[in-house]
Amino acid sequence: MNNSNLIILGAGHFGSRALIECNTAYPGCQMTIVDHNENRLKKWTQSFSCKTICNDGISYLNSLPNDNYTHSLWIIPSIPIHVAFEWVKSRLTKQVRHIDIPDTILAQLPNAMPGTKGTVYMSYASFRCPDNCPEPIDHCYTTKQPRPISLYEKLHNINVSNFSSIVLRSRQILPGIGGFQFCDLTDTMDRVVSSEKCVLLSTACRCHGVMDAFV
Repeated sequence: MNNSNLIILGAGHFGSRALIECNTAYPGCQMTIVDHNENRLKKWTQSFSCKTICNDGISYLNSLPNDNYTHSLWIIPSIPIHVAFEWVKSRLTKQVRHIDIPDTILAQLPNAMPGTKGTVYMSYASFRCPDNCPEPIDHCYTTKQPRPISLYEKLHNINVSNFSSIVLRSRQILPGIGGFQFCDLTDTMDRVVSSEKCVLLSTACRCHGVMDAFV
């Protein structure tokens, strides 16, 4: 991550923690933190050598140029929306109709929990994970129990007629802090556009995920 460019969406609790931890771990990283609330950004203007942007997170992503610099950016989503879904929806030329996730799919999701407007959150954990979880490859950091398959793989393998399951993998940047590159987001967009079926769009790491269905 040193010498990389990093965008943190949201200056609340999780975004602020991401900024502090990444600033310590990657002093050569060029960081930008984005929030629609200017008061949340003020303390970072003087405390860190980071760029602060007062804007809606999705609007800011849409303002970025489509070039090699942008594609190498890392994004840490720390706002209470499914960033990949909202960004893809904002970029599609056709109108997106949000649909309920079928029960046959919900039954395959671990500890599924409904959010707003049809969004579903899921997790292998039935408890709050510690902030310092290093996301072990094959087991739970807290319980030490084996994890047979990573959640992003499980979601990718969902096979239901009339649906394409498209997964954006969230990669761990630091313990408890995950994100993805902008090029992965644009690749996700390409896969959505190419789908001839209804879309299950998920963002997931090894243990946690969020999903929206639309047509």
